[in-house]
Amino acid sequence: MSAASYASSDGIKAYTRLGLHLYDPLIVGVLARYVWDCPAEAFIDHYRQHVTGNHADIGVGTGYCLDRCGFDTPEPRIGLIDLQPNCLEFTANRLARYRPQVYLRDACRPLVGIDPFDSIALGGILHCLPGDMAQKCRVFDSLRPICRSGARIFGFTLVNDAIPDRTARRLAYRGLNGLRVINCMSDTAEELRQSLAARYVEHTVELIGCFAFFSARATTH
Repeated sequence: MSAASYASSDGIKAYTRLGLHLYDPLIVGVLARYVWDCPAEAFIDHYRQHVTGNHADIGVGTGYCLDRCGFDTPEPRIGLIDLQPNCLEFTANRLARYRPQVYLRDACRPLVGIDPFDSIALGGILHCLPGDMAQKCRVFDSLRPICRSGARIFGFTLVNDAIPDRTARRLAYRGLNGLRVINCMSDTAEELRQSLAARYVEHTVELIGCFAFFSARATTH
């Protein structure tokens, strides 16, 4: 499968109502922990390091981390931004205690008309976007209208760096890419690092298992 043949609709098709109910136990609890070697605690800890009380999630999934990370205020402002209505409904219900703001948007287009945030997470969305890593990272440009000065931008994405190390990883990676559930056959942590460096003075990329965890500050060159 070529990167060009993968569409935005492919990246959200697995998030049916049934898929969302199965996601946490199967993907977070089994696949990420035992195949990708990245336990759930790593994702939650990454959120806790960077999340603020004025936060947006881009590509909300099931809201797993937002439900567990905690905030520095009892009444945080939370924005949920996604192209998949099922994900927005599921996560908004899960986080109803915070009264989240919900936006049905394509994150690959400029996110205008939304008050800016102090932290923005892209948890697992990059490996579900069309194109190669350079094309996917244009999503960071779309975030500019909703970033306050100094906003924390962070997240994680599957990359190819550690996939060849184990047979189970190779089979799962090829299978999910072949089914067009994800699109990251050639993505690497170094390509992600280069894309962040082109946009942000402060940025980090760290590999945990098969995931590249990244962070940056919204102060450009």
